[in-house]
Amino acid sequence: MDIDPQEIIEAIDSESSRRILAAASREPMTADELEQALDVSLTTVYRRTDDLVEVSFLEEETEISPKGDNYDSFKTAIRRVEFTIERGEFRIDVEFRNDTVDRFGQLWRSLGG
Repeated sequence: MDIDPQEIIEAIDSESSRRILAAASREPMTADELEQALDVSLTTVYRRTDDLVEVSFLEEETEISPKGDNYDSFKTAIRRVEFTIERGEFRIDVEFRNDTVDRFGQLWRSLGG
């Protein structure tokens, strides 16, 4: 996946973005849950999650409650970001989480497990 390094830097330049990534790495969280856990405004949560989804650092899933309401939850999609400066070059390498275990978990959740 080709992502512009500037977009990556802009997506994670705020403390709120980094805290969202950390919180959503433990378990999928809704915007309301992120707002409460991080003590930031809901507007900030939505702005930051939009930026992080755009660079594929967060996955957004729509879930349906037993009452029939739907809501979005967010899960961190990256495992590691590495910035390298060497021999006059600046490089960013991103390692995504989508391994076999993660794919099985997604399949299981989609089947209602």
